[in-house]
Amino acid sequence: MVGEARTVFQGTTPEAFKVRVVSIMRNFMPKQDIILVRAEDARVESLGIAAGMSGSPVYVDGKLMGAIAYGWSFAKEPLAGVTPIETMLAERDRPDRPPPDPAQVGVPQPSVVGIAADGTPGQLQPVAIPLSVSGASEASLAYLGQEMQALGLHPVRAGGSGSKTRPGAAAPAILPGAAVGVALISGDMSTTAMGTLTYSDGKQVFAFGHPLFGIGSVSLPMVQGEIHAIIPSLSSSLKMSSPIAVIGTVTDDSRSGVIGLLGDRAGTVPVQVRVASKGTSKPPFTVAIARHRRLLPMLATMAISTALSEAVPDVTDMTADVTTRLFVRGFPPLELRDVIFASENLAPRVLAMSHGIRALGELLGNPFAPAVVDKIEVDARVEYRADTAEIVALASPGDKVRAGGRLPLRVTLRPYQGAEFVETLDIEVPRSLAGRAVKIEVAGGAQVKPDLPRAEDLRGFVENLRTYYPAASLVVSLTTRDDGVALRGRLIRNLPPSALDTLRPTGQSRRADAFHVIKRTAFPRAGVFTGSKDIQVQVRDPAGP
Repeated sequence: MVGEARTVFQGTTPEAFKVRVVSIMRNFMPKQDIILVRAEDARVESLGIAAGMSGSPVYVDGKLMGAIAYGWSFAKEPLAGVTPIETMLAERDRPDRPPPDPAQVGVPQPSVVGIAADGTPGQLQPVAIPLSVSGASEASLAYLGQEMQALGLHPVRAGGSGSKTRPGAAAPAILPGAAVGVALISGDMSTTAMGTLTYSDGKQVFAFGHPLFGIGSVSLPMVQGEIHAIIPSLSSSLKMSSPIAVIGTVTDDSRSGVIGLLGDRAGTVPVQVRVASKGTSKPPFTVAIARHRRLLPMLATMAISTALSEAVPDVTDMTADVTTRLFVRGFPPLELRDVIFASENLAPRVLAMSHGIRALGELLGNPFAPAVVDKIEVDARVEYRADTAEIVALASPGDKVRAGGRLPLRVTLRPYQGAEFVETLDIEVPRSLAGRAVKIEVAGGAQVKPDLPRAEDLRGFVENLRTYYPAASLVVSLTTRDDGVALRGRLIRNLPPSALDTLRPTGQSRRADAFHVIKRTAFPRAGVFTGSKDIQVQVRDPAGP
């Protein structure tokens, strides 16, 4: 059988190219056949099946047969696997599932790997979906590529128009074969997974022919795209594209492609980053990020890293004081502060470990109730100074200290490219420690986790996130072998054995959690501290010799 496929080679208008049916691969996927076709067109014979052609419709005798969805890496002939349209349409007949807020949807590690991201020859694989990125820094683009590699997405730098449909305006008409994508980030930078529209049934549209992430019910922005050019490659050519208008919402990401609704608008999380350096505030960097539980922290990291790089391109020996505010629906804003030092480059992975980004990930993955993040604001103050030191030694006046007295701890610090110096921290030794062996540890604040009761609900979980030690502090911890408990959201210390036995009965699962008693004191200091050191001392009775 001979037919034609439609895709965009350049611009926004789909163009036809001839295809010939070669064979049918039965049960290629569970209870799903794949139709094998060969393109007979000079352009496709030269380029091969390019990344971005996923979803290109194939017609025979004027009837829609399916969507180009599979291909080979390093193929010498333009052979493609077509997902039958019956399989794609069957996805809409699955039982309706309540669409949760996408910020709460878990993302399993998918097995889909695109041919542009995997060079394994001889294996029919989903055609890669190029991830068109504009406005991102080099470090952010590299970070995105590493994070997206397992998902089969291939980041490629392209332009972004940033155009939007006017409120209340009708969605622009699009034809099968047009470039459509899923917008993960839009605004001052954009990140769009771009493929091809297969079929339109009124407001409902079908695209890609294979999954994007394969996570079922979603609510992600769908955009129309413009193709700048197709870049030839021996492994797999790819379309360079940009989003030009929001046209609807992707509602389902299934085994046989994505399903969307034209005209709907998916919710996004606005992120604004303000950077001040050398006494001057830079213009705000503003983006909107798709609501997606696993991707939101990573995409926010990318946006913040790009904003810092754009505002202060010189990052040598830089200290960034970063305050992140998470606006969680139903709660006061969650404000978290980090002080980060970079000797050469403020890598996105360093930002990903900050309190703000970690709290965002923990919040979206909490086990209690959906947490909706309405907005994220970041304020960063950048100064060019090597303000960091490593803890290299810890000493006390002796190996015995008196309970109820003061203990001057001598902490040796080694600053970055500087001479060692000693900082004295004067701590109080509680009377309750008399007669006990105590371990004293000094560590940088970012490395110390506060004593917190186990959260019993979302409110307790959010309140726990507010408690942390700043990186610009030295934290002294006194640890004994005495037990206390964390019970119903409260810490109870220094309990006698009889009380511990009562609070930790063995006949029920909801019991108190044991912990080692710890007294911690934070000493705010300028700069960022890394490392930790500890010593052992014996605490004497205050009335003793």
